[in-house]
Amino acid sequence: MPTNRGTSRRALVVGGLLAAATAVAARPVAGAARSASTPEVTVDLRSSNQGLVATIEPTAAALAPLPLVVYHHGLGRDTDAILHRRSTAAIREHLVAAAASGYRVVVSDFGGYLWGNERNHRHIDAVIAAHRRKGGAPGPVALIGSSMGGAAVLSYAGTHRRDVACVVALQPALNLAALRRRGVPVDAAFPGGYSNARHGARSSPTVIARDRRSRYRGMPIRIWAGSLDHIATPALVRRFEALVRRGRDPRVETTILPGLRHGDALIEAVPTDEVLAFLHAALPPAPLASSPEEPERTPDGAQRIARAPFSIASRIRT
Repeated sequence: MPTNRGTSRRALVVGGLLAAATAVAARPVAGAARSASTPEVTVDLRSSNQGLVATIEPTAAALAPLPLVVYHHGLGRDTDAILHRRSTAAIREHLVAAAASGYRVVVSDFGGYLWGNERNHRHIDAVIAAHRRKGGAPGPVALIGSSMGGAAVLSYAGTHRRDVACVVALQPALNLAALRRRGVPVDAAFPGGYSNARHGARSSPTVIARDRRSRYRGMPIRIWAGSLDHIATPALVRRFEALVRRGRDPRVETTILPGLRHGDALIEAVPTDEVLAFLHAALPPAPLASSPEEPERTPDGAQRIARAPFSIASRIRT
């Protein structure tokens, strides 16, 4: 969890993410073209009862309310890690590219390591409610989750069907009971320890997918995992896919990337343009004005928002 929850909102915005976004923007792929029309985003940070929350939006004026994309981190990560670590540059690229194309993207601590439990789901509810209060597009939202976050967003999608337009699951934890048997620290998130009987129907994507009422009916789901992954193993991914396909109107697609283990390298291997194409098809972005807005400045001249230009077609490597 971040150590700066008591920090003021202004200090978070000016002193924290501004440096991070600038650093990311300064590391384009060698030879990648960049022009005056390169998309830009603004980033806002705030503290909340679920930890640090970052909101990323296009700098260009939106001509319609922005749809929401929610990103949920994996075990050992939080908002600060996603925004600052060199190893997480690939997921930053995916998220900034999504925001620049016409979405509001929210990255949150979501209360820590909660594995899709009831509290975790309430935090996602709160992010969606805040988005709507801020004038965001009504209706379903898109969810992206990695590893533990994949379990969180898939379980949320399976139990909140009307609120979710689509799910991008990167190396997702799909079977909580199997992970528990392997010593993964799932128990701490559930009173008395995790069990399929008590918690599976709301928190474990594989258990949810077994429901013959097909709670994933018609929901576009895109999964990427590695052939050497020990969390989202190929067998677990194929089992989940088979269960979803057993139901009505299945819309699940999986990609097993050869030679990759569980970790940041897997996310780096996922093409940003494929993530964007999936999001755009399931939840169209808001149209944007051609000229970006200028950043707001405080009376002392400090920039309140971070501008992080990215080439959507390029890959940020560290």
